Amino acid sequence: MNKTVITLSSAAILLAASGTAMAHKDDGHIESNGGGYVSSGGTVISTGLDTCLRSGTWSEDEQINACEGIEETVAEPEPEPEAEPEPAPEPEPAPKEPTITLATLGGEALFDTNSSELNSAGEAALSDLVSRLSNFQEVESISVTGHTDSRGSEAYNQALSEQRAQTVASFLESAYPGVSVSSSGAGESSPIDSNDTAAGRQANRRVDIEVTAKSISE
Repeated sequence: MNKTVITLSSAAILLAASGTAMAHKDDGHIESNGGGYVSSGGTVISTGLDTCLRSGTWSEDEQINACEGIEETVAEPEPEPEAEPEPAPEPEPAPKEPTITLATLGGEALFDTNSSELNSAGEAALSDLVSRLSNFQEVESISVTGHTDSRGSEAYNQALSEQRAQTVASFLESAYPGVSVSSSGAGESSPIDSNDTAAGRQANRRVDIEVTAKSISE
């Protein structure tokens, strides 16, 4: 729809100032924004034709959109920045599987015949074992089991195997304070070779040492 724009001369301005009737816009008052439009009491005067009375000094710089039939555009608010997602929690480290190793020391390398006291060679052998076990990290437990051949009575062999295991365990306890070290004897009940030969009997006279740790260094 075409809009009528009325530019007032000086005489028209005088008429407006002297109280000549001019309708205000039906949709509400429009405040004056300067000298570009004729106003009364701070309100721009409407012609009743949906236009406003321009003054002789009107310019586009002083244009009121409502007077020119231009809809006001409302700037849309800036969207709120999306919150950055929280980083995913670090996965729990997988529990370490225990490392178990078994060392077997011959009875003759540790004890004299029918004795549970370490001989000098036995002390050296256990010291060498402790040195090798230094590769293990977080040692949790050590288990020592003594064994004999079948010569002698079963009760004697059982007692001897227990005593020898306890001797080795005591040595390892001093090397690993705070680590659980246990000992037991199996006597002649768990041979790994025949007791009918000297070589077989020698193999059966032994001490097994089982070490449980969290890891082993390369």
